[in-house]
Amino acid sequence: MRSLLASLHQRAARALGLGAGLAAPAAACAAAVGAASAPAAAFATAAAGASLLVRAADADAAAKVVTKKSLLKPAPPAQFPMSDGTGPAPEAKWTPESRRVGLIGLKRGMTSLFDEWGRMIPVTVLQIVDCQVVRTHFHHPSGKYMVEVGAVEPLSDHVIPKPQLFHFRKYRVPPKRKIIEFPVTPDACLPTGVELTAAHLVPGQFVDVQATTIGKGFQGVMKRFGFGGLRASHGVSISHRSLGSIGQCQASRLRARLVAAAVADPGKVWKGKKMPGRMGGVKRTVQNLKVVKIDNVHNLVYVRGAVPGVEDAYVRITDAIRKSWINQAFPSGASVPFPTFLGDQTQLPREMHAPPPAEGTRDPFSRQRREIDA
Repeated sequence: MRSLLASLHQRAARALGLGAGLAAPAAACAAAVGAASAPAAAFATAAAGASLLVRAADADAAAKVVTKKSLLKPAPPAQFPMSDGTGPAPEAKWTPESRRVGLIGLKRGMTSLFDEWGRMIPVTVLQIVDCQVVRTHFHHPSGKYMVEVGAVEPLSDHVIPKPQLFHFRKYRVPPKRKIIEFPVTPDACLPTGVELTAAHLVPGQFVDVQATTIGKGFQGVMKRFGFGGLRASHGVSISHRSLGSIGQCQASRLRARLVAAAVADPGKVWKGKKMPGRMGGVKRTVQNLKVVKIDNVHNLVYVRGAVPGVEDAYVRITDAIRKSWINQAFPSGASVPFPTFLGDQTQLPREMHAPPPAEGTRDPFSRQRREIDA
């Protein structure tokens, strides 16, 4: 019995990786078993094992804390576009690798404009209202600087939760209804209180707009996914057209595969299967929308195309990320306000339009070459 308990304690110590430092307590516990009764020996063995487990858990927790602290990325030096009083203001220059802060806007509706060729194009009107920087902080998990931006001052402070009121009071910024954080590069950080206007954008640039889509409620597969239905008396369904287009051989193989899967497990519902359910009410991002016009008096931004959401909904506007990969987010030769526009907006023209197309661009109303040669 004594030798068995000693061997068990030694195995436990080796399994926990505690080394020879716990061999003495294990031996002492095994030696005390000879002078004690069987219940007392069992109790002593359980107490020793519990103490070993507690020490091992404490060691593991300490190791995890040390590892977590060592994994935190150090914050790179941030550059602010304002002087701290000890020297001149740093001169920030935009580069294709720079990432600027975004804007929070309100969708005001849709209208139409005429482009350089005289075509009528649909545009969405976005308004920038009370957009202001709340704070800039470093986010350790992502290793990026985050600029917290608020927009739309409420008519009364009673609609703002009290913790948020203390947050705004801490940074001496008027309360805002909407708060969004934007990841930026260290050279695009902004101090607290900087106002963001429509002049932050450049006419002719491309932006990504994110908003919550209109909720449609519970809908069927025809409205939700565009299903064509089965055979009807006035035409052929889309599914039969698609099967006929891919060929009879491939259609038969697909039909046989579906039948085999149904026979194997008739109650199986595969993930992602298109079925009736709730439609809309989710965040969606529309990429590469061109800024057609900017109104500096009313802080209006006209973007070409549609934007998700209802009227007066909050939208998140950022520089086009995919266009920036190929250095086409801004027009060639454009002066990008970096990190944002810090001048006097009243000195700007009321309306700024996108630059005209480059020379050599084909007129959409001109005749095709094949028509001319014919």
